[in-house]
Amino acid sequence: MRTPTVKGKHSAVVSALLAFGEELDAVEASRLTTVLTNNPEANELLVSDAWGFLAGVICDYQMPADRAWATPYNLAQRLGGWSVERIADDPEAVHAAFLGPPAIHRFPNQTTRFIVDGARRVIDEYGGDAAAVWNDQPTARDLQARLSEFLGISQKKAAMAVEILYAQLGVEIAEMEGSDIAYDVHVRRLMLRTGLAERDNVNHMVEMARRAHPDRPGALDLPMWEIGRTWCHKREPECAACIIAAACPQFVDAARNVAGA
Repeated sequence: MRTPTVKGKHSAVVSALLAFGEELDAVEASRLTTVLTNNPEANELLVSDAWGFLAGVICDYQMPADRAWATPYNLAQRLGGWSVERIADDPEAVHAAFLGPPAIHRFPNQTTRFIVDGARRVIDEYGGDAAAVWNDQPTARDLQARLSEFLGISQKKAAMAVEILYAQLGVEIAEMEGSDIAYDVHVRRLMLRTGLAERDNVNHMVEMARRAHPDRPGALDLPMWEIGRTWCHKREPECAACIIAAACPQFVDAARNVAGA
């Protein structure tokens, strides 16, 4: 098990989170492929096609994650194919495909703009190869910065993508010390309720995660996200059943004002 580098009152929480993270990593490894959607065919596109994965990151907002990540596959079905050129060259067809009916995404107009811009960026800056965004062994910090340049990819999504690429898809990243937690609603609740953070602010929470586990701050992200959606609910958290119950101080009220996606 990874040994946390933080000392003092938070060390038990960090140890528990990292231990749970290792359990989650082992589950993913046993699946052979990373599961991002409930549709095996949609999932195969995400894990086998770099542009499919990047488009999935772009589309992952303001709707359930498994439906959002299925967007590239659903779009490919309506367009009759999948490539950056197909998306970049015919934005009207992409928009029509998004609209349906039924609409592929909760925000078809905005997502069309995001994904067309992303395809054009891949063509203009990466020679049409989305894998070139990450296949040169970048540092986590550099990769997060590259991803953040894509329209529609926030700090939250860029940090999440770095961790998925490294931990689940086996992408070689030179230094994971620069990885970060995603400013996600589940992660934010955990940061406050465990006492790892004192206020709901992206810069503060990112910095506290870096202090808590300097070797790889992003390693805290997946276990916190999974705990947040499984036990640490906004209302009526299941503290007694939570996998880190013994270590967590359970500052439930500290997250009473956390909202958003």
